[in-house]
This record gives sequence, structure tokens and C-alpha cells, in this order.
Amino acid sequence: MSGLFTLQTPLVELILRAAVIYFFLLLVMRVIDRHEFGQLTPFNLILLLIISESISGALTAGDDSLIAGLVSASTLLTLSVLISIRQYKSPWIRKIVSPGALKVIDDGKIIEKSLRRELMTRDDLIERLALFECSSPGHPVHRTPAREIETVRVAYIENDGDISALTYPESRQHQAAAEGEKTE
Repeated sequence: MSGLFTLQTPLVELILRAAVIYFFLLLVMRVIDRHEFGQLTPFNLILLLIISESISGALTAGDDSLIAGLVSASTLLTLSVLISIRQYKSPWIRKIVSPGALKVIDDGKIIEKSLRRELMTRDDLIERLALFECSSPGHPVHRTPAREIETVRVAYIENDGDISALTYPESRQHQAAAEGEKTE
């Protein structure tokens, strides 16, 4: 019980370890493809569990005290908040931490270069589009037919791995709505 509140590792070392691991994982997540984290598959869950187990000892330097855990967790949370604030204020930081959307379909044609960049197959894209729900204000939600890629005017992989798409019928509806607003 006495070791519960006694640090066995210097405070500065715990903070430094947590910061190094945070920035390392941030870099790894930035390098790994967006679509890998868009949906949590069993493989991704196993990977996250193994990563957390493999770094847990390095995070606290083997210090099992409650204080060491609280210092490490506080450091990670503080860094997360600070990075969020910096992203909000700095486009440069935002570009480094959160990649912009990547166009994967343009005018009904798949952009193969973008798929290669994300290590995404055509089948992966079609599957993700089948799950995508398109909606616009005042119009019912419908499914994008995956077998009809040519009906998709534009589609993007967002920085969180989700797919955003706009089909030609929706595009026409948006144009008509915009023209209606102009005449009123």
C-alpha cells in the first residue's frame, strides 16, 4: 500500500516518456492509411490491443504506482488537448496532424492513384460506397448503388476514414435548390 502513492521513476522522465510515445503514435497514425481507421475491424482491434500492451511498460518505465499512471494519463490527455488547440489555430499543424480529404471518384471515374496511395482496392471502395448513405435537406435518404460507380459525381475519403460522396441526382437537386434560392 505504501508504494501506491510513491513514484519509483522521476516525474520528468514519466512526462517525457508519455510525450515521446504520444508523438510516435501520432506519427504512425498519420502514416497509416486513413481507410484503415475508418472502420474498426477485428484486425484493427487486435492491433490496438497489442500496441497498448507493448507500450504500457515503456509509458511508465515499469513504475506500477498510482501516481505514475495518473501522471502518464494526464500527460497524454494534456498533449491531446494542446494539439487540438494548435490544430484549431494553425493550418500548418492541422495539415500535419489531420490530412485533408482525398478524392477517390471524380465524374463517375475511380481515381486509381488515390486508391494506390491509400492501399485501397476497388472492391474496398465499392463496399464502402454501398454502406454510404446520401442525404440532402428535404430529400429522403437513399443508398448509393455500389454497382453504378458512374452515378457518383465525386467521392472523398475523409481524414477519419469515412467516405463522403455526391451522386449526380443529388448534384442536380443541389443545383436546382441553389438556383431556386437565387430567384427568390
